[in-house]
Amino acid sequence: KNQIAIAIIVAAIIISIGIISYAIINKDENNSKTSILDSIMNEDKYFNGDDFNENEYILGNKDNKITLLVYSDFECPFCKNLQENTIQKLQKKYSLDENDYKKAKISIVYRHFALSFHDKAPTESNASLCVRELYGQNAYINFINRLYSKTTTNNSLDLSILPDIAKYAVDEAKNKNQNINKDFDLNELVNCINTMPYNDEFLSNHNDAISAGLEGTPYSLILYKDKDGQLIVQKISGAIETSYFEKIIDKLLKI
Repeated sequence: KNQIAIAIIVAAIIISIGIISYAIINKDENNSKTSILDSIMNEDKYFNGDDFNENEYILGNKDNKITLLVYSDFECPFCKNLQENTIQKLQKKYSLDENDYKKAKISIVYRHFALSFHDKAPTESNASLCVRELYGQNAYINFINRLYSKTTTNNSLDLSILPDIAKYAVDEAKNKNQNINKDFDLNELVNCINTMPYNDEFLSNHNDAISAGLEGTPYSLILYKDKDGQLIVQKISGAIETSYFEKIIDKLLKI
C-alpha cells in the first residue's frame, strides 16, 4: 500500500511539473511573439478592406501568416522603382519554388490604384486583369513585371503595345513551364481590354487603399494574420529599399 501511495504521489508530481513547464514554455512563446510585434508595429489596427482573392497573389497564398499588400500605379515612377528594385527581389528571396508562385514563405498581394493624373493607368490595370482572367496567375505576374520594365512612367507607355506585353507574359510562362489557362489569342485580349470589364475591382482597390490611409503611390501594408484578422504591422509610403521590408518580414517569420 505504501508503494502504491508513493507511486501516486510521484506521478502527481511529474504531471504537475509537466503542466507547469508547458505553461512556462507557452508563456515564453507568447511573450516572444508579443515582443517581436511590439518591436516593429506602429499601428494597433486590423485591415478592413476586401478579403484577398486567390487570383490577387503575386506570391504565396491565403495560408501564409505574413502578407505584403501593395497598392500601385503602372505609370507612377516610384511604383516602377518599388516593383523592379524591391518587390521582385522579395519575390525571389521568399519564394520556395520560382516556377510556382504559390509556394512561398510569405504572400504578396498586388492591388491597383491609379492616380487621377495618370490617365493611361486604368487601361493598363484593366489589361493586366484581362491577362489574369484569360491566361492565369503566372501570366498576370509576368505581365506586371514586363509592363514596368517597358514604361518610362508618367503616361509614357504607348497603349498599343499592351497586347505585345500580354503575349510576352504568356510566352514567358510557357518557357518557364508555368501553368497557363490557354494560349494567347490577340482578338480575345483586345476585346477584353476595350470592354473594360474590371472597373468594379479597380474601384474596390481604390476604396481599400483610401480606407487604409493611402495618400500617394506606391503604398504598402505589412500584415500579420492572427485569430482576429489581418493585423497591420507597418504602413509604408513610397519606394523604400528592400532591406527595410526584409528586417520586418524576417522578424515576423520568427513568430
